[in-house]
Amino acid sequence: MIGERGADSVTHRAVAAEAGLPLSATTYWFSSRDELLEESLRLAAREEVGRLERLVVNLAPRELTIAEWAGAVAAELAGDLERDRSRHLALAELALEAGRRSRLSEEVQRWHGAHLRLAELGLRAAGSDAPASDAPIVVAALSGFVLAQLSLPDPAFEREVLRPALERLFSRLVAQPAAA
Repeated sequence: MIGERGADSVTHRAVAAEAGLPLSATTYWFSSRDELLEESLRLAAREEVGRLERLVVNLAPRELTIAEWAGAVAAELAGDLERDRSRHLALAELALEAGRRSRLSEEVQRWHGAHLRLAELGLRAAGSDAPASDAPIVVAALSGFVLAQLSLPDPAFEREVLRPALERLFSRLVAQPAAA
């Protein structure tokens, strides 16, 4: 719902209708609209952390070149944005909402930490001499690319925008030339 219609669409009545439940079911479990929204963020953040951690585990044993790592990250991100744009819109909305609600900081911190671990793993595999320091740079760049693709979709995003930019960024961070 949030990905399709925004955070304001989360009401007891709308959630009950979406879930095919009586209104009393949502009001029994959630005392307010705020609680519904906060639990939505917690669930979305936990699911995203799990997804990112599975990705880290799948890539961890591999040693990748800069071009391979950039290609893997670009393909995963572009494919995920194409497959589930609504989820990414919801995550962006919910991340902004977390900025207004300090009770959500622990979940957002776990979510951000998963992003940092994935970036650090890739940088380590590519040969960075400071992967922990470089990881926030990669996470910030990827977050910006996600927001840009969500707001101004580009059909050539992976091939013409994301992969070349990541190759250049990774090559600068590890002080090696990007593959031609």
